[in-house]
Order: sequence, then structure tokens, then C-alpha cells
Amino acid sequence: MVKKEITFIYADSVQKQVYEMIAKEARKRGYKTRITDNKFARCEIGWYCDHINHPQFSRFSVIMLHDITQQFGNWPDIWMREPWNKYDIGFLPSKTWVDNWNQCSQYYYANPRQGVYLTGWPKADRIADFQNKENKEKLIKELGVDPKKKTVLYAPAWENDHKQDEFVQAMMKLDVNIVVKQAPWPDSYPEQIANIREMYELHKNNNRVVLVDPKVNILDVIAISDILVSEESSTMSECVMMGKPAISVNNWLIPDTNPSRLPVNNYDYIIRTDKEYLTECVSEVISNYEKYAGNAQCYSDTHFSNIGSCISMMFDILDAKVSGRESSFPVLRPKEHVRLSGKKYFTHLIIITKREIVSNYCVTKPGIKQMYKIYHRLRKRGNCCAA
Repeated sequence: MVKKEITFIYADSVQKQVYEMIAKEARKRGYKTRITDNKFARCEIGWYCDHINHPQFSRFSVIMLHDITQQFGNWPDIWMREPWNKYDIGFLPSKTWVDNWNQCSQYYYANPRQGVYLTGWPKADRIADFQNKENKEKLIKELGVDPKKKTVLYAPAWENDHKQDEFVQAMMKLDVNIVVKQAPWPDSYPEQIANIREMYELHKNNNRVVLVDPKVNILDVIAISDILVSEESSTMSECVMMGKPAISVNNWLIPDTNPSRLPVNNYDYIIRTDKEYLTECVSEVISNYEKYAGNAQCYSDTHFSNIGSCISMMFDILDAKVSGRESSFPVLRPKEHVRLSGKKYFTHLIIITKREIVSNYCVTKPGIKQMYKIYHRLRKRGNCCAA
């Protein structure tokens, strides 16, 4: 029997915040808990949510998403690159994600050993807390925003190319509260930290701009805002989940490729505009706010499941698995197994093998890391000779 000891493994502070919510329920249920950024931690029950994990170090493993729009560019089949067959159970956040999974459930890599469950989005369980009137009034007072005006929040996925300043200049033309909330980037992203610092210095003395500490929970800031502006951040999903309109700027670039790419923002629940028309777009949403907020709430009601009871449901399922019982909640039924084509199988095999080498063996085995570097140097030299 599996011991009631859970290790939550995170890669950044946003994941850690979600785990702190889940761990609170775990302790109520009698589990010992540990939250760590050691991806190689050996544990009784390992709880994972990042793109690349190593559940072989856990006796029992749980997988969930860390982002409601995770790998949007690869929908519906995110599992070819982030397989779930190496975990024991998986949790899906919404009906949209069940649709994605259903389209791929015939493939072995989409199926955890003991099944997939629709439980909901853990962050949604605290919506009532974030929308609590007293909490909102307290934060409004702390930030110094005018409660009589609409509040427009800027929360990008990436800060680059002076996007923050473009947002600020566009909003200065409107009679609104201008709020900026950057992500709490880790030290491993020095360029992002430098870009955020540059924007902070540029706007810190502008009395119309409120610069929120990146460590503040984004849902707290969304709760006191009326409109969110971003490019492809998952905060847009969370904003709509709370019944607030979200605007994506089509031509704000994302620097996670070279050259930078346009954002993937063709979600059906957001409003899209170009940066040249951002002022007009926000003005239009404000002028017809009930309509746009109503559309957001309608999407939230349709797409988010088990709001307020998601985490409890996760533990009802886990409790049953740990004690060797079948859960009272229905497991999602996969389609009849289909063999992968040769091309798809080898593509999948190459992706997961390379990721395991780079993220595991190159980290834990210095000799393999050195061999991998030599291999890359030889390959690069061969390509140069061929050219």
C-alpha cells in the first residue's frame, strides 16, 4: 500500500502557489506534504505539472497541467511531446481538455496507467476568496487605484520590445486605472528580469501607473481589474474564468524562438487587436462592458468544471487509489488502441529520448553531459563541412 506522503514538484513560483493550495487540502486528509523544486526528488507520491518530469523517482505519480492553454500550438495532441503513460493517474481541467484527450486517447502515450479524470482547474477553487468584497477593497486600497474608474491590467507572458511602455502609452489616453503585473521570473531568465527592470525604471514615477509586485498572486490582481491585456499568457484564461474580458495583442512578439514569433492567440474566448488600435479596443470594451463581461462569464460557465470542488475531487480520487479502491468518480474511457504510424512513433521516441537525456542524464551524470557536448560539437562541425 502506498504511504500517504506527497511531494509536489514545481519549476517556478506560479506552480508553487498552486501546489500550496492543493497541499492545504492534502494535510487535512492526513497526508504528509513536501513542496520542492528538486525534479529528481525520490518520493512516495510524486505530484507533477511541468512540461518535463521524472516520475520514475516516485512510487506513485500524479500528473496535471500547469497552464490551461498549455502547448496550445500542438492541440489536440500535446501528449506526443509530453506523454502521460509514465504516470499513474492524470487530472484534466476542463471539458475542452477532455475533447483534446478524446482525440488522442487511442494512442498509448496519452493514457496514465490507472486512468484520466476530469476534475477541474485547481486555481478556480479559490475564486470566491479572490472575489471576496473585503479582500478586493483591501487590495484596491493598498494599490491606490480609483474604485470609480475601470481598471485595465497588463500581464504579459513575456516582457520584450518595450511592450509595457506601448501598453502604458495606449492607456494614458483613457480615463482608467493603469495596472501592470509582470510574472515572477526565476534567475535562470536574466534577460526577462532585465527587461522588467528597465520598464519598472521607466514607469516608477508615473503617478497613473500602478506597478504590482510580481510575487503577488495574479488572481488577486485580476479580481480588482475589469479588463486584462496580454498576448498569449494563460492569465487570459484565468481572467475569462472570473468573468472578465481579456484582450490579446496580435503583433506583440514572443521571444521564445529566434527570430521572435507572433503570439498564438486564436482562442475563441478572447478579444484580439493590433497594438496600433489598443486604445480604441479597450475603449470599445469599456463602452459595452456588460456585453463583453457577459460573453466571458458565458465561456467560463461552459468550459470550467467543478469550480470550488476541484481539489476535493482530486483527493477523493487519490484517496481511493492509495487505499486500493476504485474511485466513485468515473474514469474517462479511451478509444480503442491504435498503433502509431512508423513516422509518428519514431518522432515521439526521438522527442522523449532527447528530453530525458538533456533534462535528466546530462544533469545527474557528468560523464554523459560531456559526451553530449562532444556529440554536438562533432555534429556542428559536420554540418559546417557539408556546407
